[in-house]
Amino acid sequence: MHAHWSAVAATLRVASSATAVSLVLGVWLGRLLRARRMAAVALSLPLPPTIICTYFLVRDFTEAVAIAAGTLYWLPSLARSSRLAFQSVDRRYLNAARTLGASEWRVFWRIDLPLAIRPVLAAAATGFVLIAAEYAATLWIAQIHSRP
Repeated sequence: MHAHWSAVAATLRVASSATAVSLVLGVWLGRLLRARRMAAVALSLPLPPTIICTYFLVRDFTEAVAIAAGTLYWLPSLARSSRLAFQSVDRRYLNAARTLGASEWRVFWRIDLPLAIRPVLAAAATGFVLIAAEYAATLWIAQIHSRP
């Protein structure tokens, strides 16, 4: 029974870490590329299940490798969702804050991010679930693969 709970804990660690890294990088990319089209974001659509493929390609498959693979898989989708969320924020609010003397950093944290946070968090939650499911499937395949 203990082995099952350790697999659940490992799955939660990998999914949480990959989601956190994707969230930070995705919000940064989405804000940075607000007005531009991101062709690289579409790269995640044809990707196969990245964590499972990484398991078969990498000799030393660790949680860190799984986190990197999960981040690579979900980052483009999260960046796209962030970009669309930031585009939907009314620019008049941002401009009003700037004319009142707010710095760009303060405009981002006090106005832009709070107005765009719901779709960004929805995308992060979706990523968490997908990464957790893929890593759990990978653990299952690894268990079957390692049997004599």
